[in-house]
Amino acid sequence: MACFRYGDLLAIYIPIGVLCAEEMKRWTWIGCCLLVFRYLFVLHLKAQALWKCVLCSDTGIAGAVCVLDDEPTTIGRHCGQIDLSVCESQKISFSIAVTIQPESGPVCLLGTEFQKRVCWEILVAGSEQGIEAGQVGLRLITKGDRQTTVAKEWSISAASIADGRWHMVTMTLDADLGEATCYLDGGYDGYQTGLPLRVGNSIWEPGTEVWVGVRPPTDVDAFGRSDSEGAESKMHLMDVFLWGRSLTEDEIAALHTAMVSAEYNMIDLQEDNWQWAESPSRVDEWDSDPADVDLYDRDDVDWDGQYSSGRKRRSDRDAVVVDVDSFARKLRKPRIETREEINQRMLSVELAVKETLSARGETHFTDQEFPPNDRSLFVDLEQPPLKLQVVSEWMRPTEIVKENNLDCLPCLFSGPANPSDVCQGRLGDCWFLSAVAVLTEVSGISEVIITPAYNVEGIYTVRFCIQGEWVPVVVDDWIPCESPGKPAFATSRKGNELWVSLLEKAYAKLHGSYEALEGGLVQDALVDLTGGAGEEIDMRSAQAQIDLASGRLWSQLLRFKQEGFLLGAGSPSGSDVHISSSGIVQGHAYSLLQVREVDGHKLVQIRNPWANEVEWNGPWSDSSPEWTDRMRHKLKHVAQSKDGVFWISWQDFQIHFRSIYVCRVYPPEMRYLVHGQWRGYSAGGCQDYDTWHQNPQFRIRATGAHASFPIHVFITLTQGVSFSRTSAGFRNYQSSHDSLMFYIGMRILKTRGRRAAYNIYMHESVGGTDYVNSREISCEMVLEPDPKGYTIVPTTIHPGEEAAPFVLSVFTKASITLEAL
Repeated sequence: MACFRYGDLLAIYIPIGVLCAEEMKRWTWIGCCLLVFRYLFVLHLKAQALWKCVLCSDTGIAGAVCVLDDEPTTIGRHCGQIDLSVCESQKISFSIAVTIQPESGPVCLLGTEFQKRVCWEILVAGSEQGIEAGQVGLRLITKGDRQTTVAKEWSISAASIADGRWHMVTMTLDADLGEATCYLDGGYDGYQTGLPLRVGNSIWEPGTEVWVGVRPPTDVDAFGRSDSEGAESKMHLMDVFLWGRSLTEDEIAALHTAMVSAEYNMIDLQEDNWQWAESPSRVDEWDSDPADVDLYDRDDVDWDGQYSSGRKRRSDRDAVVVDVDSFARKLRKPRIETREEINQRMLSVELAVKETLSARGETHFTDQEFPPNDRSLFVDLEQPPLKLQVVSEWMRPTEIVKENNLDCLPCLFSGPANPSDVCQGRLGDCWFLSAVAVLTEVSGISEVIITPAYNVEGIYTVRFCIQGEWVPVVVDDWIPCESPGKPAFATSRKGNELWVSLLEKAYAKLHGSYEALEGGLVQDALVDLTGGAGEEIDMRSAQAQIDLASGRLWSQLLRFKQEGFLLGAGSPSGSDVHISSSGIVQGHAYSLLQVREVDGHKLVQIRNPWANEVEWNGPWSDSSPEWTDRMRHKLKHVAQSKDGVFWISWQDFQIHFRSIYVCRVYPPEMRYLVHGQWRGYSAGGCQDYDTWHQNPQFRIRATGAHASFPIHVFITLTQGVSFSRTSAGFRNYQSSHDSLMFYIGMRILKTRGRRAAYNIYMHESVGGTDYVNSREISCEMVLEPDPKGYTIVPTTIHPGEEAAPFVLSVFTKASITLEAL
């Protein structure tokens, strides 16, 4: 006020010589009032600007307009005209914090009305609306020039929020695209597109009135509906914000984090008695902590609009009882470790072992978890198999080299690793060594063996991918030998090279013993070595026969090789001591090294891990007349006896081999995975049982630009492995061969973003698998665009089959979300 002079005001508002004394007093009073009003108006503008800054700071999202920021209320109210900053836009966003009781009638979260011609309502369906109760919907009512009224309603969300819990509901509308999207607690929850949302120049015109918690009180004649529909609304709400644009998913997640951490976790602990209401009982022996989410006890709430012992805000922030992450529904893909980061994490374990060894004053490492004695050889020390009772002693590499009179020192690698280096010993682990040879063919073995070179301490680290996680296995360099200088099990053709023996030893330690490697599946080993996705193609199956006849299977193999997938082959069942007249070992695993089509000839190159003279002797074998100079040149074929590598025609391959093993190796960023478990209530069995719908269920949904196009996915279900024994600091791993594996399968359904119902035939099925007692099953498909996504239901075949945790993985180039329902 100091900047305005009294005389100036009089000069502006009144002619001084004309007024009488009484009029002078009156005009003086008016002038003073004008000064006060002007001052208050300036303060109002400053306060408004400051308030907008506060709102932006409070929500963390620019452009927020606060409609309601008060204590939780059960009473709807008129909030005046919408702020001009969010008007005249075809894109808007709305957010509210609300808790609704299951028995509540319909609730209007937000209602707007413009000149009784356009009414928008964001509603929550009431309990009388059955399966859709508690879902968030959108209603648009318009009145035309001829006084005709048109009302349209759409269900937007998938989940019900009528559960007595606090939720943050956010909705975005894009009238240009006709899209409405609902988010619950910061995560995507539902979507509708193709909606006729454009009713004018903008969604909200200047002068639009807004109501919160109650529908706009427009008369029945104007809009042809009553506000008395359904049961009484039982809700509490607060924190209503608007934006004149569509918020992004990242902004919505950030909004939830900012608002929940700042407001919803401030509880008056002395008065409140909040708890989980009607939560399922906790399964015994689960290693999980109770979620830090507080709900009020229904007995403590009087539905006369007041809490008897209710939730309060408090200004101080030292009583945080809600962990935001514990009930944020948005599942974000974790940051992917780089290869260097993984290796560094693996090497840190090896470094810790070295430091412990040095602290003890020792120079050579002996692994007490996998000691050089019978305990590491056999599954059951009381009943060791006769064929493995061949180990007479354990020797260090320096002793083996010295015993064999080699003029060189031990080394981890002697030149580049080669498939021909891998030689099988007395152990029946051809399935594992075939996988090793396949991986060596593509120069991938250096990614598995983390230790870079030979070291005198004898400490080596190998990494394996177990249920989607890379785990380190540290071993010493004691090698089991059947005679002095002669390793009993796998070894390298180069006498001083250690990597083959050490890799086999690490895999044996992972399984608990060398004997545990007797028999297995090539694709299991490939998955463990690479972290890829495994599958077996049984060429006797009906589908494979169709693919063989059509040529599709051959085309698949060419594509698999082109994409860098790893392949193996299995011969017909039998003992690996039986060799057919054609030179194929029965019941044996082979490496499939090359798939080539040259001059009309379809040929496959295969390797026997025995790496000896036992190999194919039919057409296209090393000495067969089919080889011409041209074919030798094109395939770079050099006949070598006793190396186990041979070529065979595709036609003969179909006769002499039964299975093809495939490991699809994808970049880490293409993998999305979730963990689950069949246990207690959730072990519902297959669709033949009424409990089928109790199984864990997961939703897959394309996001971003990929949401509008078909996406190619490869889905795997890996059931949990059992553990043969536990030793200090390491749990040993059991593979498919000798483990108790359940028959598992999965179904992919359209369920509109909800959990599948008890009757599977209520939903459209888009794919799935047969039930197989294998460690991993898979299916490949193309999913058409669907805004609500698809539901994946993994199951065992019978109810009550409680298994160790399983992993559901989706491999795709598209951007997706994969989350539990």
